Amino acid sequence: MASLWKHPNSPFWSACFTDETGRQLKRSTKLTDRKDAMKAAEAYEEAASKARCAELTRAAAVKVLNELMERTHGEGIDSRSTRKHFADYVASLEARGTKAGTLKRYSPIFDGFLAHLGDARANARLASVSAQEIQSFRDSELREGKTPGTADFALKVLNGVFEDARRSAVILHNPVQAVKQLSSTGSEERRPFTNDQVSALLSVADVEWQGMILLAYHTGIRLNDAANITRQNIDGQLLRFREQKTSHRKQRASERETVVVLSQDLRDYIKSLPLPMKKDAPLFPSLHGRKSGSAGGLSNMFARLMERAGVDREQGAERKGKGRRFSALSFHSLRHTMISRLANSDAPEAVTKAISGHSTDEAHRRYVHLDTEAQARVVAKAPRLWRASVA
Repeated sequence: MASLWKHPNSPFWSACFTDETGRQLKRSTKLTDRKDAMKAAEAYEEAASKARCAELTRAAAVKVLNELMERTHGEGIDSRSTRKHFADYVASLEARGTKAGTLKRYSPIFDGFLAHLGDARANARLASVSAQEIQSFRDSELREGKTPGTADFALKVLNGVFEDARRSAVILHNPVQAVKQLSSTGSEERRPFTNDQVSALLSVADVEWQGMILLAYHTGIRLNDAANITRQNIDGQLLRFREQKTSHRKQRASERETVVVLSQDLRDYIKSLPLPMKKDAPLFPSLHGRKSGSAGGLSNMFARLMERAGVDREQGAERKGKGRRFSALSFHSLRHTMISRLANSDAPEAVTKAISGHSTDEAHRRYVHLDTEAQARVVAKAPRLWRASVA
């Protein structure tokens, strides 16, 4: 039978009970009230008794802990379902001002994971979700034809959900942390354009697409950001704009901007355009406000432009299911081109990061493609130790 004991120098009562192996144990209840401590001791004894009889299933253990919490604190453990927590998490993202585009990107992952679990498991407690179920969902994404990078992104999104639950003490451990991300070795990688390819694109592009290409080639601006540039973004010899992709992560109070010095190419191009009456007039009226995706979107328009210019997109293998076919060359490759060109010309990394708007070294390094000439310049500076020693 459970009993209590208290060390003379401690304010807490210890529970004395027989564990599942028959040993006599003392375990601190971390409670100072004798009645509450006795309830905890009886709960320990009851759980050990069930375990000795092989009756302590997961459900029974949860029930015992819940009853213990209710008896000692007046409130049971959080038993919200996986489905309920996901809904609460989405509502929290909306309240924090997460962009609609981000939520739209997350939504298929949330819905897909809950569907993969099935109704019974999705309506069970969030704490019951296992690492094996997370990995099973990741593997199902791959079977549907999605790339390893896309599957890893799904893990990253799910990690945010479960980490939120862990910080809120809804769960003790984040099961996503036990699932390793897929190796990036051999993964498909974006490639920069050559100058000849950019010249070929300019030769077949109309005036607006010429401006889009020049902007990306010289500043590394992304597709949607380029299409939405207005006269107001041109400040003398500077281009000022807020990146749509990262603006919500930057300093909201100061509305941090990316500021890039315009090249002579761009200044000449802008001077050649007819001057509109309004400062907020778009630089590329027919492209302004268009989405990048969909059949008539900006990405497909640029792909058709590449085809006319005779530039091979270097597409990967055909995919089955929902996966998109990868292209090594796309409009985003112009961003790689700009950053790599600066790196190969020995521009300081701080300068290339400022122009590209990258806030971390890790993100920046993914865009740097050093050619052999840049390596040769560095190698040539190495001391000639062998020749000196022979002399």
